[in-house]
Amino acid sequence: MHLPVCFVATTFNVWKDVRWPERKEALESYIKVSSPDILCLQELRLETRNLLDVVLPDHSRVDDGFEGWSNESNIYWNTHLFELVSYGAEQIGILEPLRRLFWVRLRVRGLQRTLMVATAHYSYQGTEREKNEGINPRIEQARKTIDALNKLSFEEETVLFMGDLNDSVNAIRVLKSGGLQDSFSALGTPLVPTHPAIPTSPGTLPQVIDWQFHKGPIRVMNTSVVDYFHGDIAPSDHKPVVTTYVLT
Repeated sequence: MHLPVCFVATTFNVWKDVRWPERKEALESYIKVSSPDILCLQELRLETRNLLDVVLPDHSRVDDGFEGWSNESNIYWNTHLFELVSYGAEQIGILEPLRRLFWVRLRVRGLQRTLMVATAHYSYQGTEREKNEGINPRIEQARKTIDALNKLSFEEETVLFMGDLNDSVNAIRVLKSGGLQDSFSALGTPLVPTHPAIPTSPGTLPQVIDWQFHKGPIRVMNTSVVDYFHGDIAPSDHKPVVTTYVLT
């Protein structure tokens, strides 16, 4: 009989190279303290990727020639728990040229069981077309996310999708109607703003724009939005969303 498989997953927008290297110690310190088993990143850059490679010696990530894996998103996983089966980057209509639905299929070590982990960074609310015409591109991006996940995932496979979705209403509604459940609703807990991390990034209204979703044989044990500071500097302008899961 196998013991239940529990793991910690984090989604984190690491804010390009803004205020870098001023934020370096804060990001390094937070990742060392938290050391998630699965880490999905947005606004990744070579500087932050190189740092994470050092800070997470027991983890692997996707190494691919497509520039988006080094300058937009990547996924790290704990090699003691998981091994890579396959990966890819799907076009889902995101306006920014290097952004995709980035995904990996991981096998749980010691078990003939896989889970699919995907991340995306949906388009910013401040595009000229959205401001002037009121067209929300994230609704279509969410629909294409569901289509891609349904196409790529196996029957009865555990699916995790997380990222900076730049939305708290309509795109989220589409994802939920497509069969995904967010980690907050799974536990009946109130939503907590994930942006901005004040005072490191002041000047905008608090927003819930970073999310974790799941479907399939998996259960949420706890979920939280983390406030973390090294001195008076946060690791990013976003706060990470951290969730503990158990495979059922």
